[in-house]
Amino acid sequence: MRASEVDGRDARWERSSARYRLHVYRGAGGALTEIDFEDASLEDVLDSGAVFGRDGAIWSLALVVDDSADGRGLVWLSGWDYHGTPGTPVERRGRARMQDRYLMAESTQGRPVVLPDGRRVIRLFPDAGHDQPLWESFADRYTLTGADLGVSADLEARLRAWRDDWETAVAPAWHGVDDSAAPDDAWYDRGYALATELQAELGDGFEVRPDFDRRSLPLVE
Repeated sequence: MRASEVDGRDARWERSSARYRLHVYRGAGGALTEIDFEDASLEDVLDSGAVFGRDGAIWSLALVVDDSADGRGLVWLSGWDYHGTPGTPVERRGRARMQDRYLMAESTQGRPVVLPDGRRVIRLFPDAGHDQPLWESFADRYTLTGADLGVSADLEARLRAWRDDWETAVAPAWHGVDDSAAPDDAWYDRGYALATELQAELGDGFEVRPDFDRRSLPLVE
């Protein structure tokens, strides 16, 4: 993703009407209900999604587009297709936003901080001040160790080494201190491989979420 300042006079038309499609996923199996909104603002539809979220649903929102060449399609505005398997950082962040909205609502209402199917979400990303890259948002304990999760000593050591490599070689670029220290693909590949191993060790009661890929975050020009 790139962001740059433009001359807004290049727009030849504008309109205030749009068709929005709200995707609402309920229950352990994620039963899907799709609702189209017309004559509504984006804020109105987002508010409707929040109502479903407080009622225990996971939701996402798309713009319905009728293309003269390709027919009707969707442009995702918030979240993504929860039944799909995300393959890009943007898609993974869309799924993460959906889960975080749901888990925050569950925590706020005093319910267990697990997905509708009962799984815990373990986030994998490095950060300063914690020597292991394991986190569980909205839970009683935000920071975790491999021992907390029953991870093998070998995997825990490699997770810590990957995190340490971030602090010495990657963090300066992330924090704008040294642009030349931008991580190469190998560091990201190691992270995804570790996420796969961690998922295998933790099993079906968890979803391991790789939240470390910043390659498509905005670069403002």
